[in-house]
This record gives sequence, C-alpha cells and structure tokens, in this order.
Amino acid sequence: MRFALRGYFELSDVLSDDAVGGVRRFLGEIGDAVFKKGAPRGKEDEAARLISWDVRGNRFYVEVESGRYVRAHVAFVRLRNALAEFLGSRFGLGVRGSRVEEYVLEFELDREPLEPVNVLFAKDVRFDGRKVTILLEDLDDVALERNYPDRIIGRVREKVARQFVSGKGEFTRVVRRSNKGVERYVLKEDPTDLAIRFGWVKEYPATGVWQIMPPMAALIRAMEKLIVDEVAKPLGFQEVMMPRLIPLEVEYRKGHFGIANEIIWACPPVSRDPKDFEDLVDYVEITGGPPPAEFLREKLRPPLYGLSYAQCEPFYEMFHRETVDLDALEEEPIKFYDRNGPTYRWESGGVRGLERLNEFHRVEFVFLSTPRKCIEIRDSILERTERIVDEVFDLEYRVDATTAVYLEHAGKMEEEGGGDFVKTYDLTAILPFQTKSRPEAELEIASFHVHTDFYAKRFHFRDKKRRTVFTGCAGLGPSRFAYVFLVRYGFDFENWPNEIKKYIGEKLPEPPRMLTWPKG
Repeated sequence: MRFALRGYFELSDVLSDDAVGGVRRFLGEIGDAVFKKGAPRGKEDEAARLISWDVRGNRFYVEVESGRYVRAHVAFVRLRNALAEFLGSRFGLGVRGSRVEEYVLEFELDREPLEPVNVLFAKDVRFDGRKVTILLEDLDDVALERNYPDRIIGRVREKVARQFVSGKGEFTRVVRRSNKGVERYVLKEDPTDLAIRFGWVKEYPATGVWQIMPPMAALIRAMEKLIVDEVAKPLGFQEVMMPRLIPLEVEYRKGHFGIANEIIWACPPVSRDPKDFEDLVDYVEITGGPPPAEFLREKLRPPLYGLSYAQCEPFYEMFHRETVDLDALEEEPIKFYDRNGPTYRWESGGVRGLERLNEFHRVEFVFLSTPRKCIEIRDSILERTERIVDEVFDLEYRVDATTAVYLEHAGKMEEEGGGDFVKTYDLTAILPFQTKSRPEAELEIASFHVHTDFYAKRFHFRDKKRRTVFTGCAGLGPSRFAYVFLVRYGFDFENWPNEIKKYIGEKLPEPPRMLTWPKG
C-alpha cells in the first residue's frame, strides 16, 4: 500500500522568520511521535514520513507519504493538531483549518475485479490487475476527521467483492424440507386472476398495491390472529405500535442507505400556507386533471423520511445511546411484536401478482437480550411458525440458512461460515406453478434473524458491564400466508380448516356488488 498527499494548513496570520525557525526545530523534534506512533515494531519504514514543507503567506504546505501503517491522512491530521498547539503556545497563532489538495491511494485487492467500479468523492479510480489507484482531491477537515480515505478504500473492496457473489443463493444451504409434495394443492395456478374475478381484490392505480375486499381482508386478518395466538402470545411477546415514517438519521443507523433503491421516500410539502399551492390548485381546477409530476415536485421538500421497509427500524432507535442490564434481560428479554399497518418496499416493475407487493402486511417480532437468549428466541419463533405451515396450512416447505439480510441491507459482505450459529433462516413455501412476478415455483413467507451486536454498535447502546448485547427479529407475512393458503385450499370457505375458519366466523364476508364488477 502507498499513500501520498499534498495539502496545507490555513494559519491565522503570516509566520514571522522567528516562527519559521521555531517550526523547523519543532518538526525535527516531534517526527516519530507524529509520523510513526502506532506502527508495529519492525514496520516503521511503512509508517508516514514528511517529504517536504513550505510556508507561503498564511498557508503551511506539506507533502506526506506512507505505507500501510500510520497512513498519510492520519499523519496529516496529527501534524495539524501538533502544529496548532505549538504555534498557539509559542507565537499566539492558530490553525483555522486544513485541506488536502491531492491524495493518491494505492492498494491491492484479493482478486482482480470482473469490471471496474467507481466510488463517490474519488476524482479517478484506476485498475491494473489487482492493483487499484484512487485519486482524491480537495478534502476538507470533515472528510479527514471522518476518515473518508479509508472508507473509500473499504467501499471499493466491498463493490469488487460483491461482483463474485450472486445474492442469497451464494451462501444458501437447505436445512430441512417437508417433502409432502404439491399434488394435493387445490390450485395449480397463481390465484391472483381468480381473486380479481371473484371480487376478493380490486386493481388500484399504484404499482404493487391492491384494494383488499372483505373476503381477502378477513383471510389476512385471520392469518394475523393465528400468528399472534400461536407464536406471539405463547412466547411472551408484547404488542407495540411502531411508526412507519423513518427519519433519515434512523435509516442511516439501520444501514438502509445500502438499499436506498428499494425504499419509498416521503417528501413533505414546502409549507402549510395555501397560497404556496394556489397555482397548483388553479392547474387542477382549470385542466380537470392531476398536475404534472414536475409541477408538484416544486412544491415538495427533499425527502425527510422513508416509509418503513423492515418494520423493525424504530425498535433499535428506542435504545439509541441507552444502557441496558443484561443480567435482567437474561431472565426477562425485551420481546415485542408489531402489526401497526403496512410495510412498504419499492419492487418497481417486478410486481404482477398478489405474492409480491409494494404495500403489504407483516407481523414483526423484535427482541433484545444476551447472545444465548436471542438465538433461543429466534429458534423458538421459527419452530412455531413451521408448525403453522406444516400442520395448519399443510404445505410443502423448505427452511434455508442464508446470507444475513441485515448485512445485505447495509451493503456489507459476510464470509460463508462466519460465526458458530446461523444468523438468518428463510421459510419458503413450494408452489405448483411459477409466480406472476418471478419465474420461481416458490415463495419466501417468513424470515428469522439474529443480528449479533450489529445494531448495538450502529445505534450505540450497551450493557452496563459492557457485555455483548444481541438483537434479533423475525418477519411473518399475513399477506403471503393468505396467498399460499389459497393455493393450498382454494376459495371455497367450506373446505378451509377450522383453525382458520374460527377467526372468521360462520361464513366469509361478501365482496361489494356493482353492475360492472366483479366479473365472476
């Protein structure tokens, strides 16, 4: 690795000849403390070194180079701080700020990239086999204090590493499969068209969003109640109502900017003053139609929130910078479940049926405790959910151990086999047909996670004795449960199992009837 920078420190005044001489002596005295401190013994030649310095007006220019240890930008900041202290105490001068004009970073990757990558803030990124050369320009104090250079290197490594994986399938292994087969399923094709024809759902002018009519609503609510009765209550989970507007700072801590392309963002109006919207109202009233999107955009602020993607984001924010007692949480873990309205994901053009939606319903389980207890809780939720899918739904299903989804969301990578326990399980229902949205004869209907201390670190909460705090979550989808249930049992209420009918009553609600709808 090689790092070479040119930059300057902005001084509060011009240095006198006496001050320049003092600085020369000072630099000779503090060299090792600034440039080599922290380098391993025997590796001092890979630490930073001051190549040159010069004073022009009230700017103190330097060139710094380094190898792997005490990288040039770290030494540059150390020198700025040491120089500020020296000039302040000896000559009454201060350092107002610093700037790196040019910074060249050279390092090697583990593997030659399949294709070049770019990264924000880099003027240029060049590849020569496994060797990478990055050119950065005009880095200010914020970029240096927040260590942009090392973060940029890490980002390039992550982007290249992701070229060699193909998503969940890369790290997925089958844990168990029910092997019941799908021959006894009532439906042999996607139920979406039948649901439309029978009036169970109605199309809506928004991608991946449906109007859920009384019979389908009754079925989805029955699934929700089943989950609460068979999973949440027996395991001691308490119901909470978590917000669905997620502020940008919470999205950041959750790691969701790694999936910004999948989040639906919320833009509040520029003001509450009707006068600011008078021309927009004029347009609508005069043209008799909605305004162009560009016209409306002028009336909106930039995004301030994301609509909840995972449902569990507010849970971790609840503990932001708080201290917990793991002795108490070992005996009585924090265990909540939430069903406070829909979850939102932007599936774009990949939604055609009822199985993959932009707006859907989930029951989210979240928990916080010791490592042992969190693994135990997660496994208990999985066990009880499997029992529903196997004994009540009578489905062919599969349980997979797969990539930790919270790392995927944050744009991070995980090596296969990392850790001594499975972080993520997916529960997938096997179908007798390919779904409308994807060419797959299966549908993931639930997932179960142990996050290790990933969110404890990102949200800065800790145990009073600084022991490792784990969290976990599980998402069970009543919408998808209803979908696979219809595939298995069909639309005839009389043929449904009593475990579901008891939540609905003696008969299924009827859809509204119009002269032109439904068609069936």
